[in-house]
Amino acid sequence: MIIEKIVIKSFGQLLDTTMEFSDTVNVIEGQNEAGKSTIAALIRYMLYGFEGTEATGTVSERERRINWNTGIAEGSMTVRVKGKRYLINRSTVRTATEPRPTYKEDSAIIDLETGAPAFGKLAAGDVFFGVDRDLFENTAFIGRIGDSSIDETSVKESIENILFSGNERINNQRAAAKIADKMQALLSEGGTGGAIVDLATRESELEAKLDESNRDNQQILVKEAELHGIKARRSEAEEKQKKLYELDACYGNVMMIQTFDQLHNLEEECEEKSALYDKFIEENTRAGFVPDEQYFIDLSVARKGVSESYHALGDAQDAYSEQRRAIGITKETENFIKVADDNGGEDKILKSATALASKKIKLAAGALGCVLAAIAALVALLIVPIQVVKILVGVGGGLALLGAAALTFMFLKSHKALVKLEGLFGISTLEDLRSKLSVVADARSKRDAMKIANDNARSAVERARERYESAKEELTALIVKWGEEPPASDLSDFLDKLENKVSSFLDKKNELYDDKTNIEITVREIRRTLSSKSEIDVRAQVSPLKRKALSGINHDDIISGIADAKAKIAEEDRLAFEVENELSLLKGRSGDPGEYYSRIHAVATRREELQEKHKAFFMAHEAIRGASDNLRAEISPRLGEYSTEMMEIMTDKKYTDFSVNNGLKVSFTDPSGEKKSVDFLSGGTRQLTYVAVRAALIDMLYTEKPPICFDETFAHQDNVRARSMMKGIRKLADEGCQSFIFTCRGREGNLANE
Repeated sequence: MIIEKIVIKSFGQLLDTTMEFSDTVNVIEGQNEAGKSTIAALIRYMLYGFEGTEATGTVSERERRINWNTGIAEGSMTVRVKGKRYLINRSTVRTATEPRPTYKEDSAIIDLETGAPAFGKLAAGDVFFGVDRDLFENTAFIGRIGDSSIDETSVKESIENILFSGNERINNQRAAAKIADKMQALLSEGGTGGAIVDLATRESELEAKLDESNRDNQQILVKEAELHGIKARRSEAEEKQKKLYELDACYGNVMMIQTFDQLHNLEEECEEKSALYDKFIEENTRAGFVPDEQYFIDLSVARKGVSESYHALGDAQDAYSEQRRAIGITKETENFIKVADDNGGEDKILKSATALASKKIKLAAGALGCVLAAIAALVALLIVPIQVVKILVGVGGGLALLGAAALTFMFLKSHKALVKLEGLFGISTLEDLRSKLSVVADARSKRDAMKIANDNARSAVERARERYESAKEELTALIVKWGEEPPASDLSDFLDKLENKVSSFLDKKNELYDDKTNIEITVREIRRTLSSKSEIDVRAQVSPLKRKALSGINHDDIISGIADAKAKIAEEDRLAFEVENELSLLKGRSGDPGEYYSRIHAVATRREELQEKHKAFFMAHEAIRGASDNLRAEISPRLGEYSTEMMEIMTDKKYTDFSVNNGLKVSFTDPSGEKKSVDFLSGGTRQLTYVAVRAALIDMLYTEKPPICFDETFAHQDNVRARSMMKGIRKLADEGCQSFIFTCRGREGNLANE
């Protein structure tokens, strides 16, 4: 097999990685934790999947290789086998973590020529190599040589175990022990236990059950005969019940014919009632209208509305008259209000009067000041001797006299205006004017309020009159609606008579309607009960003679007979139920004798097969003691020949003769021609021998050359041994065996290039 390409979608710490490979030697170099071992594990995973079981307390291969983030291990590998190309797909998905991890596994092998799946669900390694996972790991998957876990003793033991079992963990002695265990499981020493003894015991138990089944089956025959008699009696009672039912049905048909007759009578009566109702409605229809309950209610409401609106109009008129008779203001006060209005109103008049009074005071004070200044100037003229000063003082005194005169004139003018304002209201002081204007303002407010009240009262009368007229119109429309004429007078008496008339009409109408409706309901109910019956068929089933004959039969006797028949059937059913239960218990306990015969035969056959198998195990156990010699005689020369070829290449023909002797020891011929055990070789040479034997096993056991993985195999090899091992890998490549070398150093790549 040649691996052409791998595609890693999610595996360990690697995601979305694609790698293509050479057909011969491929060196994958990288630092520790770079994913080299992950790639090697992926190749093994694509071929065999994950190992089914793990040692207790260890982390499983599956848990280590499923990506932590995606929860998936998935990839594909393109391979070439005997000239044909295949695509291997495999995935493992974690589906749950609690209470323990569970996984979904999926794999497929696709034939790339046809695109169709091939080999079903078989593992690719099993299909292409013909070996299982353990043998592949112990031959074509070579880990680090020289680790402390593989000392010289374990190397020799591993070679011995691989040689004679294809598995490093199982040798022929253990195989013999396993065969002995299987013999013991089939038949223990002394014949006291084992599967063969268990089967013999089971055979005896089945024979005892067969005897018991035969006895139960005899009892079953008795019970089945009893059940047959019960069913015959039940059938007789059922036949009697059937005849009584037929008689009851005939009687029922007679009753049904009477019901049809009743229906026809009621239908005629219903038509009469409907005609009487329609005639009454027609006679009381006026102007296309027939009163109903709502009309009576509307008439009462309209009458009440007229009465209430009439009284409301009277109350509004009385209130308006009383408002008009309310006491108003005097003529004198009305005149004062007009005077105030002509002069701008009370506020303006009061403001003007206050301003004039204040102005008078200021003018009087100014005139007095001017007079005092003139007197002072006169005194100064008499005292001051200087002529110029006298002239100036005289001029000042003259001006003071002129100012006093002007201010006095203005004072008199303001006084006159104030007196005029006070005179308009017939008073002589400013304080009286204030009081008078206050009285005028109050009178004005009272007058305005009375006017508003009168207007409101008049509006209320108008609204009440409108409501009254509207109520009369509504009442009149209702009166006219049934063809009546409103009276010119005595409306109340007319309305009493009209309401009585409408009430009497409605009572009579409802009475006629109820009579008609009750009959219609009865007719509908009878029709419903007869809806599935044909009157013609029913009358045809009962002739007049039968009707006459049934007239002498008591229907209660028919019903009583039916009840007795039902009771008889129920009793027979109860007895049948008890017998059937007994039969069910017997059949469930007895089983089928034929089945017991078949099971006894099967157990006996199986016992004989196990006895033959035990005999074969015994023969194999005896033969295995001499098998090792025969196996060595056939395999040892082939292993020795191939191992010698590999060692010649890896030691530059220093060691040219290796063999596996009868003691399962690998030996060699030294340059002097003496046979020696590999224990005489150096540690590095013994390690090369270990690789050579694995290569020999691959050549001998595999149906197809597998890819060989060297995972850090060179880690503890010096440069000389590493070069020697690389020569052996070149031989494998020449034989068509693809190799993968995983290393953290550049040395292996350089050696491969050489």
